Amino acid sequence: MKTPLIFSCFATLTLAACASAPTGPVPSGFDASASSFEGWVRISGEEFRLYDTRERMLTGGQVCVSGAMPRNLQRASGDIDGQKVRYSGRTLAWSERSGAQTHNWQGSTLINSCHKDVVILADRVEVLR
Repeated sequence: MKTPLIFSCFATLTLAACASAPTGPVPSGFDASASSFEGWVRISGEEFRLYDTRERMLTGGQVCVSGAMPRNLQRASGDIDGQKVRYSGRTLAWSERSGAQTHNWQGSTLINSCHKDVVILADRVEVLR
């Protein structure tokens, strides 16, 4: 009954339903030990979703890695939605998050909407042209 859980998560948009969904490995080519992460970004509230290609970003889905920047930077980053970017920072294993269902990164609440085993904790972003 995996489909109803996923449907329920997106249909109701409840934090608990989305945050408690199972996690999985990061997309191939993603280096969780790196200090910078390039890709195409979708901004959603206090979180971003980073995709490896523009096509994957446009079609959505969970072939992405979730992340956040400190609250003020994250709130100011809405204008980069849909752009190719490079985030600087580090990753955190989702199993080591600060809350039962979420992780607080300097005021931004991560819910891990990509449902991966790691999330990006960024401190800087640059738009690539």
